[in-house]
Amino acid sequence: MPAKSKNATIRPKDDVVIFILKKILKKHCEIESQKRLRDFVVEDLKRVEPRYSISGERIRRICVKTPGIYMKIHTRKGKAREKCPSCGHSLQKSFTKNLKGKKFLVKASCHKCGYKSSAGKWIPSKYEFRIR
Repeated sequence: MPAKSKNATIRPKDDVVIFILKKILKKHCEIESQKRLRDFVVEDLKRVEPRYSISGERIRRICVKTPGIYMKIHTRKGKAREKCPSCGHSLQKSFTKNLKGKKFLVKASCHKCGYKSSAGKWIPSKYEFRIR
């Protein structure tokens, strides 16, 4: 088995990320994009351990699981999905019929992360994060 490089990235534990997330959100009150939140988190993680690295998607999934962190999701037009595009859980869908009797999707929502979409806007385009 080859030896590990001293410069290899390390994945931080969830509780370390949660501590940093809460600290950042208390300081900034609201962060208007996932990329900006990731930049703040990575900056603080690098102070603890320079080899730490984390993706924006993992930060978002940790935010979904963490009580006290509120996530607002803005959507744009696109194809409807079977699972939540934000957290991967199942969606609760509302259907209606048109005058010809054809059934179509009107709304979709996720009880896990708060994702809500309607009127053909099914794809998340922007995330906002706040602490409650």
